Amino acid sequence: MPVNLDALLRYHTINNCLQRRNRKWSWEELANACAEYADEVAHRDTRNIPSKRTIQNDIKVMRSGDLGYFAPIKTENGQYFYEDPDYSIKNATLNKNDFRAIGTAAKVLGQYRGFDFFNDLNPIYRKFESKLYIKLQEENQYAISFEKDEEARGIHYLQSLLNHIETKTVLHIGYKKFTDSAVKHHIIHPYLLKEFDGRWYLLGWHDQGKYIITLALDRMEEVSEAVGYTYQEGNFNAEEYFGNTLGITYTGQPAQTVGIEVDADFAPFLLTKPLHKSQQLLCNDAHVYTFSFRLVINQELENWVLAHSNHLKVLKPIELKQSILEKIKKAYHNFS
Repeated sequence: MPVNLDALLRYHTINNCLQRRNRKWSWEELANACAEYADEVAHRDTRNIPSKRTIQNDIKVMRSGDLGYFAPIKTENGQYFYEDPDYSIKNATLNKNDFRAIGTAAKVLGQYRGFDFFNDLNPIYRKFESKLYIKLQEENQYAISFEKDEEARGIHYLQSLLNHIETKTVLHIGYKKFTDSAVKHHIIHPYLLKEFDGRWYLLGWHDQGKYIITLALDRMEEVSEAVGYTYQEGNFNAEEYFGNTLGITYTGQPAQTVGIEVDADFAPFLLTKPLHKSQQLLCNDAHVYTFSFRLVINQELENWVLAHSNHLKVLKPIELKQSILEKIKKAYHNFS
C-alpha cells in the first residue's frame, strides 16, 4: 500500500513510544509525541496534532500485514503497549521492491549536490543491515543516470539559501555579472530557488530597487545575513510569476500569441513533450504542423527557436520573427 512520509513518521514515533516498556500510552500521548517529532524533523513549531481517528488508523495499519509490521499492539483501559517486549517495526523485513525503491530515491536525491537531502539519508541507510539492499543499491548506480555538473560554480550556496528562504532571512549578496568589472552589492529578501538548464537561480525582492530580481548562483561572490532589515513577505507566487514564461527570464511584458510551423520530423517532439502548458495544435497535414502558445517573448524562447530553426518557422508575432531573422543573418555571416 502507498504510504506518505507523514504516516511513516507517525508509525516510527508510535513504535519508539511503545518500545518504552516501563509505561503504557493513551492515544492523546501518542498524538502529542507524533506532533512533537514531526516539528523536530521539519524544523518548525506548528504543533499539528493528529486526531484520535488518525492514531487509531495508524495502529490498525501497524497491526496488519499491509506494511509487513504485524505489530503486537495491545490495549488495556484505553492504553496501548507492545505485548512482545522485544518487538520493533525496525525489525520488520523489507521486500525487494522496498529496497529497490529506496535505492532509486537515493539516486534521484543524490543528483542535487549542494543540498543536505542526500547526506541526511545516510544514517537511515546504515540501519538497513542487508546484503540484498547493498546489492540493489549498487545495481541502481548503473540503471539510472542524470546529467548533472557536480562541480558547477555556486552550488555550495544551495543549502544555506534554502535555509534562509525557510527562516525568512534578509540577505546581503555580492554579485558580479559576466559583463561587470566589479562586484555589486544587493539586499535581497529571498523567495525561491529555481533550476534551469543546469544552472541554479535565486529569486527575491530587491530592497534597493523595489522589484523582484533573479540572481544566478554562479555569479554570487558572497552571501551573508543583512542586519537591520525586516523581511518583506510580498505576494510572490512562482506559478503565476512564471506562468507564461519559458525558462528563467521574466521581462514583465504581457504574454503574446506565438505561432510556429514545424515539419513532420520535429512535430513528434512537441506532441510528446509540449514546450509549454499553453501549447495548442491548430492544424496538421502530412508535412506541416501548426502550433500556438501564449508566451512572453524572452531570451530563452528565442534560443529555443534558434536551436530548432532548421525544423520550424515563426508565424507571429512579427517582432519575434524579425529578431530571429537578425540572429540567423549574423550566424550566417559568422560561418560564411
